[in-house]
Amino acid sequence: MNQIEKIIDIATWNRREHYEHFSAFDDPFFGVTVRVDCTRTYQEAKAKGISFSLLVLHRITTAAAAVEEFRYRIEGDKVVCYDSLLPEATVGRADHTFSFAAFEYDPDELVFIRRAKAEMERLQATTGLNKGDTFHPNAIHYSAVPWLSFTDMKHPTNMRSGDSVPKISTGKYFRNGERLMMPVSVTCHHGLMDGYHVAQFIEKLHL
Repeated sequence: MNQIEKIIDIATWNRREHYEHFSAFDDPFFGVTVRVDCTRTYQEAKAKGISFSLLVLHRITTAAAAVEEFRYRIEGDKVVCYDSLLPEATVGRADHTFSFAAFEYDPDELVFIRRAKAEMERLQATTGLNKGDTFHPNAIHYSAVPWLSFTDMKHPTNMRSGDSVPKISTGKYFRNGERLMMPVSVTCHHGLMDGYHVAQFIEKLHL
């Protein structure tokens, strides 16, 4: 069960002024897009006969959870840190609509992929957004855009809801010499983290 690991003492927090400054913005989110070498993960997925996209999602979630700031959330007048992350993603359908999905995280990649694949198949037979089982406070929002090798990404953000959830997207991979490269977009609340923490995430993202 996902639980709050700790409550940040804002009064003594070394980011207090950063948090107060950026939280007053109409849009306090910042974003960067980087190209990540995904050759190894692609080869592993093909060798094992498993979903490349779900293997990428598992490794993204694992890397994000390893950086504490990615588990920070603003809840009312508090900043809390959760003990884990739950990946919430979009699942495409044949009619080009999509559903929201919440996938149960498991440290075992094959277990995660098996469960996520079953949930995707269930949702692909439905209609609408299926919002009822999503929007967990410790979620990380993920979307794949496999049609475009984008160089930037803009996410819709509902600031009226006090949104502070990191948003990560991947694009169409492409060949660069003998390597496969994939654009990875990371969008985060600037009151909770900086580019340094995004760089930590990219360092831990072993694709």
